[in-house]
Amino acid sequence: MIPKVDKNICEGIGACAESCPTEVIDIGEDDNGALKAIIARPDDCVECGNCVDACPTEAITLE
Repeated sequence: MIPKVDKNICEGIGACAESCPTEVIDIGEDDNGALKAIIARPDDCVECGNCVDACPTEAITLE
């Protein structure tokens, strides 16, 4: 399972990226210039769930 980000809910706060022990998640701009979480290195995910727990908007799920 890898993290999946709901771009409609994500506010780009960065708590998910800070909580990830393997630096799977980056924060970057979408096409509209809004900050969003990006799953940059999905193969490095260890399925710990830290990102899911850290996201205050519940925009991340493990699928």
